[in-house]
Amino acid sequence: MRRAIAFGIALMIGASAFAQAPLPAPPGGAGYFGAPANQPFTDKTVFVPPATPPAPSAVLPGVEAAGGGLLPKLPKYWSGSADLGLNGSSGNSEVLNIRTSVNARRKTDANIFTTDFIYTLSQQGELTNTNQAIYNARDEILFGTSPWSLYASTLVEYDELRDLNFRVGVYGGASYRVIDDDDVTFKVRAGAGALREIGGPKDRWVPELAFGFDYKYHLNDRNSFLAILDYYPRVDDFGKYRIRARAAYENVIDKENCIILRLGIQDRYDSDPGTSKRNDLSYFATLGVKF
Repeated sequence: MRRAIAFGIALMIGASAFAQAPLPAPPGGAGYFGAPANQPFTDKTVFVPPATPPAPSAVLPGVEAAGGGLLPKLPKYWSGSADLGLNGSSGNSEVLNIRTSVNARRKTDANIFTTDFIYTLSQQGELTNTNQAIYNARDEILFGTSPWSLYASTLVEYDELRDLNFRVGVYGGASYRVIDDDDVTFKVRAGAGALREIGGPKDRWVPELAFGFDYKYHLNDRNSFLAILDYYPRVDDFGKYRIRARAAYENVIDKENCIILRLGIQDRYDSDPGTSKRNDLSYFATLGVKF
C-alpha cells in the first residue's frame, strides 16, 4: 500500500514538471502551435503585425534593367533629328519658303552609317526661286581603336533651276579621326569616285576626287556647332571642281522633349555651272526634334 502511494506521488510530481517544461518545436514549426506558455499576455504580443515580405528583384539575375522595368536595357545604335522652317505671306504678295531636313546616324563598334536629306522650296507668286533637294549617305568601316577607317558614300542632288537637274555620285576612300572625344570630333577624308550628270546638255559620267572634313563641337549639354566641307575636283581637269559646305549652330531649347533650334548656312559652288550662277548660298533657321 505504501509503495502504491509513493508511486502515485512520484507520478504526479513528474507530470507537473513535464507540463511546466516547454516542449521543443519541431523543425520548421516555430509558431505553428501558438505562443509559448510563458509569453506575457499583452496587446503587442497578441496583435502582432504581419511581417513585410521582401521586395522581388526588378530584373532577372545578370540582366540590366531598362528604367527599372523587366526588359533588358539595349544599347542605343541610332540617333538623329528632323527639323522644319516655314514662312510665307498671302494677300498683296504671295510668298512661301520651306526648308526641311532629316538626318540619322547609326554607330556600332565596327561601323558608322550617316545619312541626311535636305529639301528647300521658295516661291513668290507663280515664280519659283528655289526648288532643290540634296541627299547624302556615308558608310564607314572601323578598325577597333585605330583612327583610320574606310568609307563608301553617295550623293544625289536635284535642282529645278540649274542646267543640270540631277547629279548622282558614288565615292570611296579612307578617313582619319584627328580628334575624337566627348566634346570635339574632327575627321578628314580623301577618296575618289564618279558623278553622273542627268538632265542637262550633257548626260555623262565625270571622274572626280573627293576631299573633305567633318567637325563638331559640343559647347555644353544644350549647345553645339558643326561644319561639313566636301571638295570635288575633276580628275581630268583640276581647274573644274565643286564645293559643298554647310555650318550650323544647334541649341536644345527643351531637354525633356528634345526640341532644338538650328541656325545655319549652306553653300554650293560649281566652277563650271553652264548658264547658271556659280555660287548658291542659303541660310536658315528651323525648329526640330532629336531622337
